[in-house]
Amino acid sequence: MTFVALTGGVLLISVFFLGRLALILTGVLKDPVLRVSQRYSIGDDLYYPLPWLLLWFGVFLFSGGLLLTIARVPFPVYLLGILLILLSYAVYDRPKLAKDFPTILLSHPRWYAELRTRTTREERRRIAYMWLWLPRGLRLYYNSHDPAFNQWADLIILSTTLQTVDDGVNKDNYIGGFYSP
Repeated sequence: MTFVALTGGVLLISVFFLGRLALILTGVLKDPVLRVSQRYSIGDDLYYPLPWLLLWFGVFLFSGGLLLTIARVPFPVYLLGILLILLSYAVYDRPKLAKDFPTILLSHPRWYAELRTRTTREERRRIAYMWLWLPRGLRLYYNSHDPAFNQWADLIILSTTLQTVDDGVNKDNYIGGFYSP
């Protein structure tokens, strides 16, 4: 009985994370994707959902397969789960694969794929940090309305551009700590 309860709990957890990934991939949940852009690193801020999708689907098949073996189903479904878990590790270990085939492996969530094509890493990081300043209600609105989110992101991009240009102009006008027009 404990085995069934434990396996059922793992099955429910995998369903929860598969649902979360579905919300992320459809563009309804933007927080986890933007959190990747907040990091300061030399490498690219790559949101690559395929390893996590394979992992949680493998956990789902593994735990569901164990429950099916209790019900005496002759096909060992849990072996497919183990195979997907191992495949998820192989895909996670090779993120260069996603960079080699971005139109296939990085096309979802769609709003993020479009944002990556029109922004630099610094602009995406500023968008991610400004996302943290938004009130919860506005975040919920931007999560469900991609055009409104894109307009807000464009405003952040413009402010980033203006700040970068303004810094260069102001530095030239200050000589010895004093402003000289």
